[in-house]
Amino acid sequence: MGEEMASLPVPNDLLAEIFLRLPTPADLLRASAACVSFRRVAAARSFVRRFRQLHAPPLLGFHDGNQTFYPAVPPHPSAPAARAAALVADFSFLPARARAWVVQDSRDGRILLDNAGTDEAVFTEVVVCDPLHWLYLLLPPIPHALASSVEDPLPVEPLQPHFWCETFLVPQAQGDNDEAEGTTFRVIWMAQCKTKLFTFVFSSSDGRWRDIPSPRWKDLFPRCPPSEVTLFGFRQYSYGCFYWRRGCYGETDMLVFDTRRMEFSVAENPPEAKYSFGEAIAMVEAGENRLGMFMFSAGALSYSIRQNDRGSLSRWKQEKETMSLGPGHFLIGVDEDPGKMPV
Repeated sequence: MGEEMASLPVPNDLLAEIFLRLPTPADLLRASAACVSFRRVAAARSFVRRFRQLHAPPLLGFHDGNQTFYPAVPPHPSAPAARAAALVADFSFLPARARAWVVQDSRDGRILLDNAGTDEAVFTEVVVCDPLHWLYLLLPPIPHALASSVEDPLPVEPLQPHFWCETFLVPQAQGDNDEAEGTTFRVIWMAQCKTKLFTFVFSSSDGRWRDIPSPRWKDLFPRCPPSEVTLFGFRQYSYGCFYWRRGCYGETDMLVFDTRRMEFSVAENPPEAKYSFGEAIAMVEAGENRLGMFMFSAGALSYSIRQNDRGSLSRWKQEKETMSLGPGHFLIGVDEDPGKMPV
């Protein structure tokens, strides 16, 4: 036979069609880790949009503030994909700084990190990245006109220089095509100050920060406004709203931020939660636009749902009998199925 025909390179458009036919995201991760050209095809915005329409993104794991990645492990169905992700996901591609980047939030395949120049910094440098595809966006500083309006931020602890400011990602909006396709994102910066909240939102679609009108504490909590010892924390998310609780016993109300209306309000805690610390609570979407809450207190685990009766969202009903676990247990998360009790 004649000389063997040299193999021809596969065009990128044909390679993308092949990748779209891979059965699972884990297979795509392994393929993209094979070489630079494969990664370039898998990271292209048009390809990611098409792939996400065909494959729901799996839960791969989570990062802590020390940039450590904890992959899902068997028997979780995402364990193979998580192992593949751990081979390529790191932060070595981020711009170098004198201080290390600190993980603040993760959502929809993105991770938000910040870098404070000093311990007393109110505003930090913020970057949002995709560690699987080594992509990042360094957010512009909050404009002076907005930053100068922030007055008297409350410290995390009395007489300490660290202020209670937080930066976090907004979940993708169902009605926004760009966000639903994963091509844009929003970031919120929020500070709890002496008289009110100060809140700004950044949109990657136009690269700008905007002010969110925030009510004064006396209008939200006239009887017990936040102070240095009763700040809101333990942020949770469900059905388009963020929820914060205070880390003290006997607390009756939660601070709520609606990401669709971009406004703050107040919601009542279930009776069982009033004497649980914030870290002993996890919220879930219970179906039919109802908020579910797991509570762990005094060695017992319970589950309540906020009822949607007669247009009111203020009545809670305990759905699960109390499960006694005894001392030495902690609530660290819940299953996506609110009908399953975590152990």
